[in-house]
Amino acid sequence: MVRKFLICALVILLLGCSSVKKYNEQISKLHSIEEIQEDIDFTYHKLQRLHPDLYWYISKDSLDKKISTLKQSIKAPVSSIEFYKRLAPVVASIRQGHTAIYSPRKKQSKKEKKTKGKRSYGFKSLAFEGEGGKVFIKKNYGKDSTLIAGSEILSVDNEKTNDLLNYFKKLHTGDGYNTTFIPKYTSSNFGSLYARTHEQKDSLLVTLKTEDNIYSRYVYASYSKENEVLKKDTVTLPAQKTSKQDKQIARKKNKQIRKYQYKYGYDSFKKEYNRNFEFITSDTTATVAYMKIRSFTKGGYKDFYKESFSKVDSAKCQNLILDLRGNLGGRLSEIDELYSYVTDKEYVFVEKAKMTKRMSFLYPFFHAKSWVGKTGAILFSPLLTIYQFFKVKKVKGTPYFKLKYNKLRDPKSNAYTGKIYVLINGESFSASSILSTHLKATKRATFIGEETGGAYNGTIAGLFTILELPNSKINMRLGLMKINAPYTVQPDGFGILPDVYIQSKRDKDQELNWVLQNIKKEN
Repeated sequence: MVRKFLICALVILLLGCSSVKKYNEQISKLHSIEEIQEDIDFTYHKLQRLHPDLYWYISKDSLDKKISTLKQSIKAPVSSIEFYKRLAPVVASIRQGHTAIYSPRKKQSKKEKKTKGKRSYGFKSLAFEGEGGKVFIKKNYGKDSTLIAGSEILSVDNEKTNDLLNYFKKLHTGDGYNTTFIPKYTSSNFGSLYARTHEQKDSLLVTLKTEDNIYSRYVYASYSKENEVLKKDTVTLPAQKTSKQDKQIARKKNKQIRKYQYKYGYDSFKKEYNRNFEFITSDTTATVAYMKIRSFTKGGYKDFYKESFSKVDSAKCQNLILDLRGNLGGRLSEIDELYSYVTDKEYVFVEKAKMTKRMSFLYPFFHAKSWVGKTGAILFSPLLTIYQFFKVKKVKGTPYFKLKYNKLRDPKSNAYTGKIYVLINGESFSASSILSTHLKATKRATFIGEETGGAYNGTIAGLFTILELPNSKINMRLGLMKINAPYTVQPDGFGILPDVYIQSKRDKDQELNWVLQNIKKEN
């Protein structure tokens, strides 16, 4: 039995190594014209089959023409990365930010991971921000102290930053016709976009400008095991014995820390919290509550909102600032929870989710990349079929998926009734925009900043599938549901507009300062 197990394990290991090698060779080679044509047809077929509103912002004739022009432009074999550069602008022309493609990256073999550890791209330790067509280091999470926050990135491996930004802007899109999303997104994601579009290298030469000084530095890709060599030369002192009582105290303390970090959504790499709440001290007698939500994703949110609004209630606070700047979205359940604390009326949060076919929501399960996922979908297919029978209903031939948020919902018993100010910008996207739509439509809040990158009238999201193009191995992310609040405006295709327009500045928080000054005037 043990022998058979070892043989099976060896076979799986060899197949895994072979698979990684084959994959890396596949994405590195030049693909024939026929292979590229096949990938283009595959892309358009999947979009037409699965996308619930493909022609929302582009006509079928226009998209057909773009696909045809792309096919005609392939006159010689190309690599996966070169094909990605041509395909991405066509997919971006759909003008729906959740629908996007990503270039394939070389995989590490198990031997490489064992030797060096998992590889990270060179810019991972840096956070970026943009202003006036320039890119600056916002934060440095790494150990290289010469990469100073506030420094401008002038070039990377002799490619000018402005040229790179103009190139990146063609590869992605926000929702609809807004012009605020892409400038913000391409600047803040400068490092990851560079990694997706360039050859993987262990070092990159970066030219920076700090005040009046221009200098060059290398940034390096990191490996999770790169410091193990240093550990061998470290003298390890014998561990001190601890009592049973001390161990119990330590376990209890660690449990409390984990609970706190989960509630606030702690990011151990960035060493910051996803959710923040505080009372702002100012020279006014009014109490100002400030809630910064970086995304509606990480950690457990229910305890956070329960605790925060309990504090607001106890303080008899009449001014709440909700900061959604840079919030790219996340869970529908979380924004529903938050909204239930800031409305005093019954509400329906979203309408039924439109799909292309009754079984569309099962597509990710039956087309999972792992054999474990596929096997599980097949085994539970009878239950999944029964589930979809109750969850999906057709209206005039169009299938709609029923969500629990389609029903009439009650606000919290201690719902906040004071004044709300919402800070928004181009990177307020997806779930941030759905929440903002409710607050805007019900005239519940005053919006300050820039137009959101997500559209007022909804988005394509809910459930996603990742498709791999057969030859180039490019990945396409595709939303399977049309999610929208029960409110619409005309003209369609624009985000939530601010009541007070303020263009963000890198070195000072003009939006927050405006709110505090306005509260001071009113009091």
